[in-house]
Amino acid sequence: MKNILLMLWVTIGIASCSHSDSEKQILNGILTGDFIEVTPNINRTTLIFSANSNQLQEKRMTDGENPGSRTFSIRILENNLIELSSNEADEAQSRILHYLIIDNNTFEIGNINQNDLEGTIMVFERN
Repeated sequence: MKNILLMLWVTIGIASCSHSDSEKQILNGILTGDFIEVTPNINRTTLIFSANSNQLQEKRMTDGENPGSRTFSIRILENNLIELSSNEADEAQSRILHYLIIDNNTFEIGNINQNDLEGTIMVFERN
């Protein structure tokens, strides 16, 4: 009986580690580096995916002289969904957005900019 329980725990441990590694592989693969928004507004937003952690930095040009900047923790979910969690005081809840990798240099994501119309899809290309 002890051997069966030990094998069960080992199997669960291996399965959870392999899932964690595949999540990091996705984030550290194509979604690594700097990407520039090409639609709906060209050059408005830059997304910087960290190669060492599941972090995303968003830099957004504003009408004024000072660009906006936010940092998110990323978690890849099933069915082409991504969860962005921010430590910003005005964003207490995580947001779940659609994403689709088009090719090695292009991907689309649901609207990160909250001032855009609902349902806006943003497309980014590698800088």
